[in-house]
Amino acid sequence: MATTAAAAKAPADIAPEAPKTKSKKKLLLIIVLALVVLSAGGAAAWFFLVPADAEADAAPPPVSSKPPVFMPVDQFTVNLQADDGQQFLQTAMTLKLADQETADAIKTQMPEVRSRVLLLLSSKKASQLMTLEGKAKLAEEIKHEVEAPLPVDKTRAKDKAAKKKAKADGDDAKSGKKAKAKAKAEAGVGAQAGTAAAPAETAPQRVLAVYFTHFIIQ
Repeated sequence: MATTAAAAKAPADIAPEAPKTKSKKKLLLIIVLALVVLSAGGAAAWFFLVPADAEADAAPPPVSSKPPVFMPVDQFTVNLQADDGQQFLQTAMTLKLADQETADAIKTQMPEVRSRVLLLLSSKKASQLMTLEGKAKLAEEIKHEVEAPLPVDKTRAKDKAAKKKAKADGDDAKSGKKAKAKAKAEAGVGAQAGTAAAPAETAPQRVLAVYFTHFIIQ
């Protein structure tokens, strides 16, 4: 009789726990579904937002529509300034130019260009040209001498002057008297537009680099 009573009582003790277990499973299922929904929302946001930024970062920089033009220049032979006895320089170079129009302009002005470069080279001492720094400095000076006699590209010069004026106007709004003084000085430069110094102020750079293809000091 005792065994039968215990057996009859056991189901009554276990039965109330069944709904509790079911509730836990249901709650766990709701949590899992909520996590899935949140994950899907995050993935959608990443899909729509991140690729746009990634593509913007990966976009290559704009490439100039005009490739540079390389123009060889005939060899120069000049006597150098006395450093330690008589020495001379033999050198040839190739100019890297912004466009074909610049190359054509240099060809037109070639007698003056060569004269300017010859005078520059003959003003140097051998000791100034032995180092890499000396050669790099000479290349920069040759760029200036080659570009100096070229006619000003009025369209490009006008654009540069407009940008310069806009910057001066912005400075005027920010720094008051200092910017006004600067604008006045620029106006003084503009009044001398017919002088030889004017092209150096307004002309954009068209000789991009000078590469030595032959360089011997003896």
